[in-house]
Amino acid sequence: MSDDDVGEHFLTVSNGATLTDRRLSPTSGPSAQDPDALAVLLESTLSGASGRSLAGGAVRQTVQALGRAIVAGRYDGDGPLPTETELAAEYAVGRNAMREAIKVLAGKGLIRTARRYGSRVRPREEWSILDPDVLAWHLREPDGIGRFLVEISELREIVEPQAAELAALRATDEEAEAIVALAARLAVETMPEVLDTDVAFHLAVLNASHNRLLSGFARPLDVLLRVQFLVSAHGIAAEYAYSPSADYHMGIAEGIRGRDPQKARDAVMAMLTRNRGIAEKVAAPA
Repeated sequence: MSDDDVGEHFLTVSNGATLTDRRLSPTSGPSAQDPDALAVLLESTLSGASGRSLAGGAVRQTVQALGRAIVAGRYDGDGPLPTETELAAEYAVGRNAMREAIKVLAGKGLIRTARRYGSRVRPREEWSILDPDVLAWHLREPDGIGRFLVEISELREIVEPQAAELAALRATDEEAEAIVALAARLAVETMPEVLDTDVAFHLAVLNASHNRLLSGFARPLDVLLRVQFLVSAHGIAAEYAYSPSADYHMGIAEGIRGRDPQKARDAVMAMLTRNRGIAEKVAAPA
């Protein structure tokens, strides 16, 4: 990362929330060998996208601490959690703050509460993995970064080729030209602005499909792409680091503007195949 990348980067997700990505210098920023620092950056960056305004600092800190502990497997999923009083003492907060934190974590799918049986950790497959906090906590796990990059590659291969094909068939002329303009910007912009443009390109293609269900996936995809790009920019070896891949994007854009669904699909698959190859190398055991 160059000195030009140092500063503050403000990201805007599709619901209008403003997020902060503090660009860090090579000597002080997170690296592939510092997953905890990367997780802190992601938690800070994505906190505005969690969809819930917490009542206060103590509640927020308790949500973060208890959520990380649950994802790390500190509590037995087959038995009840410690009582509210015990948890409050363990995390050095008041019972009211712990009660509110448990409610937030229940909303994220991590905890099931029942008056008679107490609170329990829910099975992992029931967790809201698309929640920004839950996602950031998973990235702290030993295989968190590599596994996420593989899984986001697989998800994008399922969604984006079809979205591009539909966009080539259904996009208005104005939408097609806007997609081409975004692709052109990727060839000239630098960090950090290029990250916003990259996300905007993929969301524009999704919306140009004119499929309401695909368009409804825009907000989760917004968050996932930002995490992918931040991880690629800060959390993996330089040889695999984030690149805007302007040529790939222009190929997609030209397929859409040219009303050529196969060209648009093939261009998306070429880009995502490359991304998957990088992800698999990052995820491979050292």
